[in-house]
Amino acid sequence: MSDRSASLSLNLLSLAYFAMGTATLAVVGTLPAMAASLGLSASAVAFLVSVFAITFAVSAPLLQILVGHWPRKRLVLIGLLVMAAGTFGTALAPNYPVLFAWRIVTALGAAAIGPVASALGASLVAEERQGHALAVVFSGMTIATVVGVPLSTWLGSALGWRPTFLLVGAATLVIAGLVARFVADNGGGAAVNLGKLVEVLLRPATAAGIAVMVLEMAGLFGTYTMIAPLLGQRFGAGVEAVSVVLMIYGAAGILGNFAARRIAKLWSADRAVTVALLGLMAVFGALYVVPGWLSLAVLLLIVWAMASDVFMPSQQRRMVELAPEVRGLVLALNSSAIYVGMATGSFAAGSLLPHLGIAGLPLVSLGFVALSLLALQLSRRAAAQPKICAMEAACLCNSN
Repeated sequence: MSDRSASLSLNLLSLAYFAMGTATLAVVGTLPAMAASLGLSASAVAFLVSVFAITFAVSAPLLQILVGHWPRKRLVLIGLLVMAAGTFGTALAPNYPVLFAWRIVTALGAAAIGPVASALGASLVAEERQGHALAVVFSGMTIATVVGVPLSTWLGSALGWRPTFLLVGAATLVIAGLVARFVADNGGGAAVNLGKLVEVLLRPATAAGIAVMVLEMAGLFGTYTMIAPLLGQRFGAGVEAVSVVLMIYGAAGILGNFAARRIAKLWSADRAVTVALLGLMAVFGALYVVPGWLSLAVLLLIVWAMASDVFMPSQQRRMVELAPEVRGLVLALNSSAIYVGMATGSFAAGSLLPHLGIAGLPLVSLGFVALSLLALQLSRRAAAQPKICAMEAACLCNSN
């Protein structure tokens, strides 16, 4: 495949990730309008985010068992179409139970996009370029994080939440058409059965690798869940200032993704993940001890965003390297781990807030990320063990 064709395919798969991220986050941006329209509490609407996360976490690996052997491009297209249907259904839902059901449908579509788009992107390039390819594909999620919430918030207030979801669904269909027309099809994925899933989960290297993802995301959301009140109470930021700081955070994440593409050519996945986790530990430690100056908080959030977006594609690359024969499955498990980590961190933040106060939440994040770094070391040690045994066996044979 030519470099031009591969580049076009990777960028379109990034658009698929963007559609997935926007469909996920649009509920956050339109929450006030949705709650007012349907006469619901904000917590009831917020639970739509939780049910999306739970559905995604459970269905991503199960879809690999049921249809993981299908052509990856077909799976991405089906995921986009199902997600578009769920988004249109959300827009037209007459009441909360129907809305709830359509969010589950949307999550099922998303579960067929994220890990499969990453696996397809990695399969389109040579092995030495897989880290770069994964960073390009995942950049769509980064951009959705920056653009999705503020755009859906603005559209929700200007047009209403129903037209907003109709626009998201229409954009998803357009992206599906572009993927169908221009993305290269590199054949089917690997057939996976329940036994293979259990085997991968029981491998010490991959099990610890999945724990790295869960604990890193728990660390992020241990503080990010309460980032607005943290910036306000700890660093004196007003409402408008919080919005500006979060936009800077998002822009820094995009820069971090571009840095990840460069780093993928220079560093191993292990090294990139290690440096990113150390950077996050430094950020959360500093957020706890530095003076309450907003300028310091902005600098720390820039480092946070860049470290996080170096971590994400590097973690994906590392998981593929641990089990290349079932890359679709390990990427699905990694995607599930993202949402499990989100839920864990958010729950920890809410539970510990009364005891630690808003200023103490970075300590929660620091603890989770430190555990993630420990899990990484355990995964590295387990991955190295078979190689050591093979070398010892080779030496024994040579001596005989």
